[in-house]
Amino acid sequence: MSATKVTGLSLSRIRGGSPNSHALNSYPIASGATAMYTGTPVRLSAGTLTPCVTTTEVPVGTFQGCSYVQDGTPTFKPYYSGVSASDIVGLVNDNPSQTYIISTNVSVAAGILGRNVDASAIAAGSAFTGRSSIVATTSAGGTGKATTGLFRVIGLVDEPGNEYGDAYTKLEVVFNFDTDDYQNAVVSAVVTTTN
Repeated sequence: MSATKVTGLSLSRIRGGSPNSHALNSYPIASGATAMYTGTPVRLSAGTLTPCVTTTEVPVGTFQGCSYVQDGTPTFKPYYSGVSASDIVGLVNDNPSQTYIISTNVSVAAGILGRNVDASAIAAGSAFTGRSSIVATTSAGGTGKATTGLFRVIGLVDEPGNEYGDAYTKLEVVFNFDTDDYQNAVVSAVVTTTN
């Protein structure tokens, strides 16, 4: 029985059977920006990394740590606390085929497979562990929803004691929309070109 939550989005595998190298890319963070934790969905705003705070924002990937220089000392952390520093770089897993493990906020039913779920505590986290507090949300005993949510459920995490109906069922999910997922492009305005 899953009696404890997984904190944040944990990297699982690359969908389609490719090897999972957990490769990370660097993105700039503005000095004094909002805090970000390992497993936090992040997006780009004005060319710098910022945490997603709603389920309608399109993430570039998940935050996996950072480096910066403070008082002349290079520092590496699993989270960014919002500190004023220089040369701040966030490490992000931005592979659109990346799958994640996330806990649910309530028990869920088997019918949730292939359906969509939202999330709560999207930008929250712990300065002690450096981990995000994000959880998948649905109604108790729920099967997700047909309409768009932040995540699509692609499976139940196959491990002993993790079952549908558990208090914190661990699910394998993918982002419904990702900045680099060109097959699922989000169009915000019609563009017309003339010759």
